[in-house]
Amino acid sequence: MNKKTVERRFVRMAQVARDFHLARLKECTEAGGIDGNFQLDELETFEHHRKLKPVTMAVLIERKSYFIVHTRAGQLAARGRRTEAQQERLEGIQKEEGKRRSASRACVRECFEALGGVLAPDLPIRLQTDKKRTYPTECKRANFPRALYHRTTDSRKRRDYRNLLFPINHTLAMMRDGMSCLVRRSWGAAKKIKGLQRHAWLWTAYRNYVRGVTVKTRTTPAQSAGVCDQRWQLKEVLRWRWPQRMARQ
Repeated sequence: MNKKTVERRFVRMAQVARDFHLARLKECTEAGGIDGNFQLDELETFEHHRKLKPVTMAVLIERKSYFIVHTRAGQLAARGRRTEAQQERLEGIQKEEGKRRSASRACVRECFEALGGVLAPDLPIRLQTDKKRTYPTECKRANFPRALYHRTTDSRKRRDYRNLLFPINHTLAMMRDGMSCLVRRSWGAAKKIKGLQRHAWLWTAYRNYVRGVTVKTRTTPAQSAGVCDQRWQLKEVLRWRWPQRMARQ
């Protein structure tokens, strides 16, 4: 099969998965929105080179249901000690693409904006994160003047079931296991941030609407969070034709 055909279908399926998820959130908002305790964290990966082109991905979930509200990938600045060859390569990249600047704040803010759009309007935001200082700042900026109740824990604590952030840590671990482009330091790592984001939309749709919260239950995170009242099959999600309908309008 031609590589361009695979790429074209991958892009198409990612668009369908993204629009399917956004449509379910819109329906939920029109029905009154969702409530709960929400957790946010970022995982780090890279495109092409771990030191020269690192990448962050912000992920926001509802704690009890493990429902993924939003994900957003963005670039990070080059980091770490570099050899002369790596420095020369970095300078070449900067001449071609410009100096890399951190998009962490923008990714986090977009997640909080998505949360503000789906949360019931009369409810405060109950947020749980590690102690990174930008999280409460960006949450307040994205959702002013909504009240914020923010609980933090040390990210260096043991990441077992008793950890406050176990649900988001578990979700990020599942993403690394389920998304081949998040593997650590191998040829399978993402080559472009756009490709990573597309893969994330596909995995989000599968995790929220197809797979059960646990192996023992058939209830999906979306059902548990009250976003929808049915479990979808993967073929039903990918058969959805909202992007085509929008294109005809």
